[in-house]
Amino acid sequence: MEMDVLTDVLNTMHLQSQVWYNFEFTAPWGIKTQALDESAIFFVVTRGSCYLEVDGLEVPVSLVGGDLVMLPHGNAHILRDQLENSVVPLESLAEVCSTENVHRTFRFGGGGSLTAMVGGCFIFENQVSRPFLSALPPLIHIQGEHGQMVPWLDTTLKWMAAETNSNNPGAQIIVSRLTDMLFVQILRSHIAEQTRQNGECNVKAGWLRAMADPYLGKAFEVIHQLPDHSWTVAELASHANMSRTAFSTRFTKLAGIPPLTYVTRWRMLKASDLLRYGKVTITEVATRVGYESEASFSKAFKREIGVAPGTYRRNEHNGAVRVIE
Repeated sequence: MEMDVLTDVLNTMHLQSQVWYNFEFTAPWGIKTQALDESAIFFVVTRGSCYLEVDGLEVPVSLVGGDLVMLPHGNAHILRDQLENSVVPLESLAEVCSTENVHRTFRFGGGGSLTAMVGGCFIFENQVSRPFLSALPPLIHIQGEHGQMVPWLDTTLKWMAAETNSNNPGAQIIVSRLTDMLFVQILRSHIAEQTRQNGECNVKAGWLRAMADPYLGKAFEVIHQLPDHSWTVAELASHANMSRTAFSTRFTKLAGIPPLTYVTRWRMLKASDLLRYGKVTITEVATRVGYESEASFSKAFKREIGVAPGTYRRNEHNGAVRVIE
């Protein structure tokens, strides 16, 4: 099922949420934020309105209360109430803003009309997940309903805020699961909106678009269930109830890569996860992701990731890893 595959991908990426921030800006105001590598920035406008300018995008985006924005690649960006306003670096506001409870509250501006936001980051610990993230656009914009947050977003944010400030047992694991949930909900809403506007999923070619396709969903499911199986295109096509040629053509068009290339990339992501977090030997890792010998696995891993499995395991922070694009 679609949700199972998404969950599998997210679990292997080791998605985490960063510190939450409350923003209270009064007109006139303008801030700029530097790019954040390996992070997806998100924020929700809870009151007022503003403009968003994202590095790499030509047209500013108008935001109003209830809107959610995610920058999946952490692009540098500018927020301001009017496009002609000057801007200051967000980091410089730390010296003049207060800290309240667990959340840092930033207050800034000229004292006019109020724009309020809540925001934070999703951090992807496993850098080998980059090829999966590359399918996402630089900006995802989910509009509110009549100036209000959509119900699922309102509920999730309130729950996350309550658990973040809680000392109750299990609060950390709940926040972790809610973070996963929020990220999945954003992706699902993005696909649904693209489908509604275009009559079909018009998301950039990649695993997310292909996974949303009703004809390919079963193939993704079995790939993720059995990464150690020696898959052929014909076998995957049979699970999708399609001919080999039709399946291969559709998969390549929607995913942007051939079926067996996806299989290899998924195996490498699973292998990198086992190498970094598991307590199994390299030979056991090779077996779990479908290689008959440690030698053949090591050769494939180095070709795709850029370093040998043993080197990858020793490099705790993956600083020297070159990931596939």
